[in-house]
Amino acid sequence: MTDAQRFRDLYEECHPRVLAYATGLVGRQVGEDITSETFTVAWRRMRDIPTPPLPWLLGVARNLTRELRRRDGRQYALADREAQRLITSGAQVEDVAAGVAERAVALEALAGLSAADRELLTLVA
Repeated sequence: MTDAQRFRDLYEECHPRVLAYATGLVGRQVGEDITSETFTVAWRRMRDIPTPPLPWLLGVARNLTRELRRRDGRQYALADREAQRLITSGAQVEDVAAGVAERAVALEALAGLSAADRELLTLVA
């Protein structure tokens, strides 16, 4: 049996259970992503998968979920630290409308240039 056929059989047999497990941990949308990543790992490590494969696949899904939660936790912590820094520094948050207006003026000025000048300016910037 080729690796492709073995993977196809593995996928057909285990996909619903891995998806149900991942969905139970992180919800439907992210669970689908975790399941896809789990089977990507399985494809790369086809020769390392034990029999029966389901416990191994569930372990991979669990580890991917842990990585996702750690990564999200770091991002939230970073955002929180930045928010606290802005609050304690008394820095003024930039006005979004002013930024949009400035961008519109810059785009209009770029449109007025020749194609060669516009390309040169955008490459330098």
